[in-house]
Amino acid sequence: MPTDRRRFLAGAGTTLVAGLAGCASASALPFLGSEKEWKLRAMRADPDSTDHVCELDAGFVDAHPNLATVLDRADRTPRGEWCDGMLLTVETGNQLGRDLSTHCGDEFRGLYVYEGTHYFVSLLDRFPQNEQGHANGDGHHDGNDSHDGHDHSH
Repeated sequence: MPTDRRRFLAGAGTTLVAGLAGCASASALPFLGSEKEWKLRAMRADPDSTDHVCELDAGFVDAHPNLATVLDRADRTPRGEWCDGMLLTVETGNQLGRDLSTHCGDEFRGLYVYEGTHYFVSLLDRFPQNEQGHANGDGHHDGNDSHDGHDHSH
């Protein structure tokens, strides 16, 4: 094999390996389970939006720093508009969903009240087909959020 061709093939192989290594990041391979499965966001809401209300105390919110972040973002976003969301791993999103369900019981798909402010909270499974989020049998937030089950982040 001519030297130039060997160099070309070696260079192409190295480029392919480097490219695949870049694709192996958590954001590129959702089927490996390290993907950011969940999208979490919140919006300030009218207290009369629903009869279902769940009070979140400081201990609960402090135990879920991602929830604290989106509630803080929602405070700086006009009422009725979703704040910038954040992506959560399978484990983090599943745990938050379980904890909200346990903490709020029948009210966990309603309004959440924290420090006197009413919020809708959306916990959206971005890859339901991989059965690692709500489809894995946990049964939390199957409707995607406390508002209306639709993603309004267009």
